[in-house]
Amino acid sequence: MSNLENKELEQLASLLRKENTKEHLDRLVKCLEKSNLYVPAAFPPDTDPALIRKIASAAGKEQKIPEGISPRPAVLQNNQGKRFLPVFTSQEQAIKGDQQFPLILTIPFSTCLDLVGGDETIEGIILNAFDQGIPLNVNKNTGDQNAQPPQLTETQLHAIARQRVEAELLPEMLFEKRSEAIHLLREDCGFQMLQLYKEAYPELLPCPYEEDDFDFLSINAREDLTVIRITMPSQHIYAGICPIILIRWNPLDDSIRYFAVVKGENAGEAQLFEALPDGSKRDFGAAPADGSELQYMIDFEDERKA
Repeated sequence: MSNLENKELEQLASLLRKENTKEHLDRLVKCLEKSNLYVPAAFPPDTDPALIRKIASAAGKEQKIPEGISPRPAVLQNNQGKRFLPVFTSQEQAIKGDQQFPLILTIPFSTCLDLVGGDETIEGIILNAFDQGIPLNVNKNTGDQNAQPPQLTETQLHAIARQRVEAELLPEMLFEKRSEAIHLLREDCGFQMLQLYKEAYPELLPCPYEEDDFDFLSINAREDLTVIRITMPSQHIYAGICPIILIRWNPLDDSIRYFAVVKGENAGEAQLFEALPDGSKRDFGAAPADGSELQYMIDFEDERKA
């Protein structure tokens, strides 16, 4: 299936990220049911190394799997130890993350359901894990003709709502309103943040946060630099969620840079990402130590120029 044919899937996934409603989920699932997806895979341990090199040399091109070779679908694991089958709408989506896969297979969504349904160690499916990150539970009763389609759990709804605020709504507000947004956050960070979260949460799940769950701290480092730290709610912190947001603001030209400390898969791990105005992101590796973020932001520009 060409990438063009899966554009509708990407649009529906984006729509679900923006508005977590049952209607949007149902539309996504119906589209998935008639789709082929890209599924990362690995070679069996006993595969001839020469064959692996040959296939790897033609990466990005459609290839037939040699007879007798049975690739194993890759699995991603979160920090709670839960395992998910990653599926992607395009090859471009599959290579967005840091993790590299030896093979990318094209598989009907129905086969993906069978793979997950037949493996008790896999919790569900995650769509476009490195970008939109839509997790889906899978009914394990694969022989049941009345089995329900994939549904989002409450935990997954919390994760999607938080990611929407941290990766979309808050940076969009800052890039659009700039100094006005900074002023609003300074005046009442808790109120402003709560409005964003209420917008992100679906109708079926009330926003669990309160104004006191947010903390705003800023330092006027110099005439052309103010650094800001926003501490996010401590509830529903999963891998891929941001406990801390960092902002560099230049009051002279009203320019803003937006950074997120993102929780990693393992305890104590966190990465620093910058969200760019065009919607893309930049990975700066390991996040600064807890409590040192503002000084890190003050020194950040000079370090990157060195």
